[in-house]
Amino acid sequence: MPTSTDLRRIPRQSRGRRRVDDLLDAAAAEISHAGYDAATMCSIADRAGAAIGSLYQFFPNKEAVAQALRQRYCDEFERRWAPLATQARRGSLEELVNRLVDSTVAFIEQHPAFLALLDAPAAMHVSPAVRERFQSLVATFLLARRPRMAPEKARRLATVTLQMIKGMNFLYRDLAPRARRRYVLEFKILLLRYLECRLDHRMKRG
Repeated sequence: MPTSTDLRRIPRQSRGRRRVDDLLDAAAAEISHAGYDAATMCSIADRAGAAIGSLYQFFPNKEAVAQALRQRYCDEFERRWAPLATQARRGSLEELVNRLVDSTVAFIEQHPAFLALLDAPAAMHVSPAVRERFQSLVATFLLARRPRMAPEKARRLATVTLQMIKGMNFLYRDLAPRARRRYVLEFKILLLRYLECRLDHRMKRG
């Protein structure tokens, strides 16, 4: 069943897809500049140089725009993290943690609207399908390091890892820019020590 945050019309041709991409680029710029609450459909259309009707042609409301942006960001995160599965087999655990956190921070810096969207409705609740994809992806990293680990344990550790990164995102948003680097280091230490402990094959507990 369609919801109020679904695309009103899904473009089939490349021209229509480019138009939606342009509108989302404008929405990201406007939300980054004004914040989610202050951004409006009119201000997004103005920034895109489009008639308001063109925006409503695809998106029924601002929530639908935010949802489409979140989906775009989830897809890009997945593309950035996918190569880490191969790297996890070769490098150290510390290198894996650094790459995971650094790629997240680089994404945030390149997409400032991402942090602003944390204030959007349901920003804290991704769809079950997206959550499943990311849990499976991070579990793949962990299984690359400990192939004999039970898949259920890998998914449990992946869930906690994702929650740590989610917490870092919220804190990163609220920190002064000059303080962010130091706190990112604290999160790296936290995540590394957690995974070192839980991936240690000598541990008796599951």
